[in-house]
Amino acid sequence: MRLFCIPYAGGGATTFHSWRGLLGSRGIDLCCIQLPGRETRFGDQLITTMEELVAQMCDGLNPYLEGRFAFFGYSMGALISFEAIRELARRGQILPEWLLISAATPPHRRDVESVHLLPGADFIETVARRYSGIPPDVLENQELLDVVIPILRADFELTERYRYTPDKPLPVKIAAFGGRHDETVDPAELMFWRELTALPDHFRLTLFDGDHFFLNDQGQQLLAAIASLLTQSNRRSP
Repeated sequence: MRLFCIPYAGGGATTFHSWRGLLGSRGIDLCCIQLPGRETRFGDQLITTMEELVAQMCDGLNPYLEGRFAFFGYSMGALISFEAIRELARRGQILPEWLLISAATPPHRRDVESVHLLPGADFIETVARRYSGIPPDVLENQELLDVVIPILRADFELTERYRYTPDKPLPVKIAAFGGRHDETVDPAELMFWRELTALPDHFRLTLFDGDHFFLNDQGQQLLAAIASLLTQSNRRSP
């Protein structure tokens, strides 16, 4: 089983590097997707539209879509994963066995916001307060802020400009993970991801103690839940 992981806003592929050992021991090949404009792709242009990002991602993933595989997306990465699967379906390509989403309101239930349009100080304060999305050591270092903020703003623009267009449910199993104390994603909303799969009987919802970034404290528990789902069967769903 190959697992493609897409990070949250402002995040990069290194978010998931520590997962490789545990997942590898369970027979899961971890593939960390590096989005443009950060870490090893820092020189690439940031992308602020879902359509362009998903098209580029699907082009890049094409050689690796074989056998059994799954997508995992955290927050922004969940929306990207969902739309990437829809794009693969439109292209008539093989689809993943699972879509694993974490800390993300379903696309058809999201509110319209414009945080990315806030001026500098207000943008930083809002992201730090609502999402705990900027580490204290970054907030205290202007040079780091100058690097991080353009990435965060571009990612917020991408998610806030994104609009869900109704379509038939995906023939892919969906599992949702969330933090019980997440003030930005109501845990009750996670159940509505079930409406987006044509295999609702396979839907799973798992909640962990913690806020929007519960993976920081509950990472091992989250990994165990992911590994359990991906290794429970050697047969693809119809």
